[in-house]
Amino acid sequence: MDGRIRDIYNSLLQKHGGKGRIGKEVEQEILNMLKGMEKLEGQEREECRDTLYFIACAAQEDGFVKGFRYASWLFAECMRDGFTED
Repeated sequence: MDGRIRDIYNSLLQKHGGKGRIGKEVEQEILNMLKGMEKLEGQEREECRDTLYFIACAAQEDGFVKGFRYASWLFAECMRDGFTED
């Protein structure tokens, strides 16, 4: 099931040209972290930047999958209960 959800996520990214891969706030945090790593040089800094972006993208995808699963579960519960209020 997770594989299908990840396919949906990747399809949405492709549809929007990869925009939204990470949020603006997360990107700003990455940039702030990189400012604190000014002592790193050239390739080390690039590798660190790439790692930070990779982690952020993986976390975003994982959040999408978990949110999708939760929303599906919630919808199924509502359907089972007939959308009645307690």
